[in-house]
Amino acid sequence: MARRDAILEGALEAARIHDQLAIRRTVEATGGAIDVFRTLLALDVALLFRPLDGLLGACLPGPRPGVIISTKRPLRIQRFTGAHELGHVALGHVMSLDGEEILERSSGAAYDQIELAADSFAAAFLLPKWLLQFHAKRQGWNKASMADPHLVYQLSLRAGASYEATCIALDRHQIIDRATRQSLLVKPRRDIKRELLDGFEVEDFRRDVWLLTERDEGTSLEGAPDDLFVLKLSENAGAGYLWTTAGLVEAGFAILRDQRNIPPPEKVIGGPVTRELTAQATEPTRGEFALELKRPWQGGGPAIASLHLTYDLFGKEVGMPRAARRTLARAA
Repeated sequence: MARRDAILEGALEAARIHDQLAIRRTVEATGGAIDVFRTLLALDVALLFRPLDGLLGACLPGPRPGVIISTKRPLRIQRFTGAHELGHVALGHVMSLDGEEILERSSGAAYDQIELAADSFAAAFLLPKWLLQFHAKRQGWNKASMADPHLVYQLSLRAGASYEATCIALDRHQIIDRATRQSLLVKPRRDIKRELLDGFEVEDFRRDVWLLTERDEGTSLEGAPDDLFVLKLSENAGAGYLWTTAGLVEAGFAILRDQRNIPPPEKVIGGPVTRELTAQATEPTRGEFALELKRPWQGGGPAIASLHLTYDLFGKEVGMPRAARRTLARAA
């Protein structure tokens, strides 16, 4: 099989499974990422997470195929590994033991054709063009926006992929050109996060930093317990409309900073300001919170805007998949 044929085979099979399981419809209803682990379970693939030595994952063929994924890497790597192993299953490959080499997605030179097809499947499955376009449209981003590393980083978080993989996917789908891709990749992720935090000091920049606005209304987030959330919300304090924060605190988040960026009086008098909240979950958690823009003294009066989010901040998977455990808990 030629290299081009292997890439095409993987991409077509990924699209077929998207259609079979109505994955696009599900994602666009929730605003999150493609759930590769739930897909494996839906296709009756046995799935476990174990501390593998020297491997990211393995695919075991049989009447009921199985996939094992290492617990020694973060969630986004587990997700890509899961998609790669799903590719082996969907394409009918024999047993595969996969290490760090599967992360070299920009070049297939070191792969045999079977691995290249599985890698093509993983890329097409996790980062299809429609997913990138969906999140961009929701956020009000266009092609020019994708030259901004801060926005590409936010896109990667919402798509559940690494920053590098997202840059490669944008190039592959011809949303950006090769020069833009290179300029994005040379920007240190530490600098992106520091700039998003805008003066808020942290010791560990390995954690992710989510920038949330009113455009994220109704979305579903999947991250890690130590992720930071910067909420930038438009607020009309002059008219008495303020964002409530009780829902955030009641959901178990600590507000680390609360400030308002007020324009100079000569520019805006009594107009909107930006309320900026920096928050972090106090423990691994899953749930939802809601903030409302309303006049506090009106008590139960109507809100003129809201931000409602659902989230899963347990981070990487360990042991039995969380989706399977939750299904068993509901059945009990």
